Amino acid sequence: MHNIPSVNLLDFLSGDEARRRKFVNDLGKAYEDIGFVALSGHFIDDALVEQLYEQVKNFFSLPQKVKDKYEISGIGGQRGYTSFGKEKAKGHSAGDLKEFWHFGQYLAEDSRYKGHPHYHDNVIVEELPDFNQSASKRI
Repeated sequence: MHNIPSVNLLDFLSGDEARRRKFVNDLGKAYEDIGFVALSGHFIDDALVEQLYEQVKNFFSLPQKVKDKYEISGIGGQRGYTSFGKEKAKGHSAGDLKEFWHFGQYLAEDSRYKGHPHYHDNVIVEELPDFNQSASKRI
């Protein structure tokens, strides 16, 4: 694989059934073949995208000992950091060759899901105050 598959959300939203079908097929193929895809036409401001990339690079450049303190056991990687090789594809025993961070939605204080045992709060990275702030911006 030399290129990351890419799809444009505007194709799905276009109203043209052929473009919509191609988007769905290309998205499905990307997930089947490698498990991820690049999405364009998503309406997220370019400045915010750049800010997020900068913060993500900052996090993954932290020493391993620092990143490890944000790996929360018992929640299956639903929030926070998951270290390299920890996650495994369904039905496989070898660990994936990646590390990652998982954000969830930021809930309103009066949300009925706030404090729910299956909906975890986002993990706050103390060393990078802009990290969580960037991810919580509304688009």
